[in-house]
Amino acid sequence: MTRVQRRLSITAAILLAILAVFWFSGPFAAIHGLRKAIAAKDASALETYVDFPALRGNLSPQIEDRIARSISARLGSSANGGLVGRAAKAISDNAVNAMATPAGIGVLLQGDALYKQVGGDTVGDGAIRTARPVDPFAGTHGRFESLTRYVATMTTDGGDVGFVFEPRGLRWKITNIRLPQPKRG
Repeated sequence: MTRVQRRLSITAAILLAILAVFWFSGPFAAIHGLRKAIAAKDASALETYVDFPALRGNLSPQIEDRIARSISARLGSSANGGLVGRAAKAISDNAVNAMATPAGIGVLLQGDALYKQVGGDTVGDGAIRTARPVDPFAGTHGRFESLTRYVATMTTDGGDVGFVFEPRGLRWKITNIRLPQPKRG
C-alpha cells in the first residue's frame, strides 16, 4: 500500500467515524432540543423535533382501538361492530388532530403547568412561584431498534410509553408515541 493510499484509507475511516457519531447522536440531540422547547414553552420549536403528520397517522389507530374496545366493553354483546368502529374513528380522529399539533402540545403543557401550580409542585422563592418544569423524557431508557429507529421508553403506572424517533433529512424527529398496551380483563 502506498503512502497516498494509506492516507486516503485513514481519511476515509476518520470521515466514516465522524459520520457514525453524527448519525447515532441524532436522537439524543432531538431529545435535548425537545427538552429545551418544552422548558421554554415554545410550541413552534416542537415542529423541529416532531413529525406531526406521521405522529397523527401513528397515534390515530392506537387511540381508535382503545375507544372501540371501551365502547364494546360498555355495550357488551349488543354492540354493532361497524357502528362502534365508525364512532371510534370519528372520536379518535378529532382527538388526535387536536392534540398532535404544536398548538395542542402547547395547550397540554399549559394545562400541566396550571395543575402543578395548584397542586404546589412549584419552584422559586417569594410570592410568585412557577410550576416545576415538564420533562417527558425524565427516567426514560432508550435503544436503537434499527439504524433508522430509536425508541426512548418511559415506564408509567399504566405501562410503557415509547417515543419513536426516525430520521427526517438530517434531523431525527418523533414519528410515533407507542401507548401502553391496554390491560385485558
